[in-house]
Amino acid sequence: MCRVEGTTKDRCLEDSIDMSIAVAGGKTGGHFFPALAVAQTLRRLESRVKVYMIGSKHGMDSRLAPEAGFDYYSIPAIPLKRGLSARNLAIPFVLAYGAACAILLFKRTRTKAVFATGGFICVPVLIAARLTGIKTFLQEQNSFPGITTKLFAKRANAVFAAYGEVSKRLHPRSNVVCTGNPLRPGFEIGSRSEGVKYFGLDPSAKTIFVLGGSQGAEAINSYIASNLERLRSANGVQLLWQTGRGSIDKYSQAFRNSRVPGTVLPFIDRMDLAYACADVAICRAGAMTLAELAAAGTPSVLIPYPYATENHQEYNAKVVAEKGAAIVVRQNEMVTSDALGKALSLTADENTRKAMSDKARSLHTPDAAENIASSILKGISS
Repeated sequence: MCRVEGTTKDRCLEDSIDMSIAVAGGKTGGHFFPALAVAQTLRRLESRVKVYMIGSKHGMDSRLAPEAGFDYYSIPAIPLKRGLSARNLAIPFVLAYGAACAILLFKRTRTKAVFATGGFICVPVLIAARLTGIKTFLQEQNSFPGITTKLFAKRANAVFAAYGEVSKRLHPRSNVVCTGNPLRPGFEIGSRSEGVKYFGLDPSAKTIFVLGGSQGAEAINSYIASNLERLRSANGVQLLWQTGRGSIDKYSQAFRNSRVPGTVLPFIDRMDLAYACADVAICRAGAMTLAELAAAGTPSVLIPYPYATENHQEYNAKVVAEKGAAIVVRQNEMVTSDALGKALSLTADENTRKAMSDKARSLHTPDAAENIASSILKGISS
C-alpha cells in the first residue's frame, strides 16, 4: 500500500475543497525557491483553489514549505546515479511506486494541475499526472534544460523558461513561454548602508562577495583561502564570504589569521542585504544565483560548477557573459586566468562596474512568479 507522508493538519480540508494545484520541486534551493514563489503567488491570486507542495523527505523543502503555511507531502523517488550503479536498477520500481502514491494523493486532494520545477522528485509526480490526464506546467531555470524538462516538455501545457535558448533544446511541439526565473519569496534588494551595518563591514571599502551556493563550493573556498594574503594587501577592499556550513571551521580561522577586512559566515539568510553591499561577486552560475545577481545588478566573476548535469552552469554563465553582465572563468582555470585578479580589477574600475551592473539589471524579470501563476490559473480554467 502506498504511503504518502505529509504535514496536513486538517485532513477534513481535503474533503471540502473543489480543486487543488500540486507544486512539486525541492531538495535544493534552485528547484525549491521558484516552486515556493509560484505557490505563494497562486495562493494569493486565487483563494478558492487549494495549493499544496510535494518535495523531498529530508531536504530544506520539508522544513520551509510547512513554515510557509503549505500542506506538504513527500513522494517516493530516487535520483539517477551517473555511471554504473546498482542503485539505478531500483529506479523503475521506485518510480512506479511513487507514481501510484501520487495518483492516490491527486484523487484525495482533487488535484486539477501540477506545476513542477524539475529534479528527480518531480518525475513520479509528472508520470502520475500524465496517467491521470491532469494538466502539467513545467519551469526550467537553466539555459540548458534538465532531464525532467526534456522528458515531459512535449506534452506539458506550458514550459516556463528563464532563457529563450531552452526552446532550441526541446521537442518542437513544446509550448515554451519565456518568463524569467521567479526569485525566492520576499527577495528585494535592501540599501547598501543597511547591508554594511548588518554584516559589520566598512562602508567606505569595496566589497567582494564570495559564495558557492547554499552549501558552499570547496574549489572556490580553497582558491580564496590561498589568496588571503593578496586580499589583505589590496587597499580599500573587503571580503564577504559565505563558506557553507560544512566548511566554516576549516576556513574561518585562516580568515581571522589573515587579517583580511570583512566577514566570513557559514550561511547567509539575508541575501538581499549581501547583494546590497556587494560591488563584485565571485560565485557559481546556478540559475537562482544568476537571477538574484540580475535583480541586484551585481557584476560577477562566474565560476560554473563543472560537474552540473549536462554542464548547464557553463551554458548559463555564457548567456550572462554574452550580455556583458559577467566574466566567466572555468574552475580548472581559476589560477591561470586569475579569477581574483579580475574581481579586484572590477573593484577599481567604476565605469566598467556600472556598465556591467546595467547589463545585469536588463536580465531581471521582476514579474516572473506572477506571470507563471496567472498562466497556470488561466490554463486550468480553460
